[in-house]
Amino acid sequence: MDSALFCVTKGSALIIRKSAIAAGAIVVALGMSACSSDESSDAADTSSAASTSESANEHESEHGDLAAPSADELRATLDALADPQTPVDEKVTLVEKGDERRPNIETMTNAMEHYQVGFEVTNVRLDGTTATADVAVTSPHGAAGATPWTWEHVDGTWKVSDESTCGLLGMATAPC
Repeated sequence: MDSALFCVTKGSALIIRKSAIAAGAIVVALGMSACSSDESSDAADTSSAASTSESANEHESEHGDLAAPSADELRATLDALADPQTPVDEKVTLVEKGDERRPNIETMTNAMEHYQVGFEVTNVRLDGTTATADVAVTSPHGAAGATPWTWEHVDGTWKVSDESTCGLLGMATAPC
């Protein structure tokens, strides 16, 4: 999350910088998506889901009843954070240090009013009360390769970690 995929200012989007690695990942990701069929994608998704499920079940037995969250569950937190229609009061409950990050979240929410961002969450892993997943961010300007983001299990809820929250906020010109 060192490089910004997008920069939002007053409703306009600009790509401000990309590292060579991120640019290479985009080229590879776009090239692979152009060459792949829906069938192979579905097979990969099924394989990934089965692997994540098996891993979660093994981990569940080691650490009581805490199971790894699903990729869809984690993506939903990111979608809500990036959605300008989600109230800021709700957004602060989705992240660690939500009250501390409220001003940043408000800035991002205002900036995202006319800008759509999407997330692809894969390869969910659980380590105690921390879930890590690979997250690829897409914007009108393209897609960035997946990088690891984390969530913390706090009071029965999976919250985006402060580090990952700050990465997202930084992309939206609302850095921590």
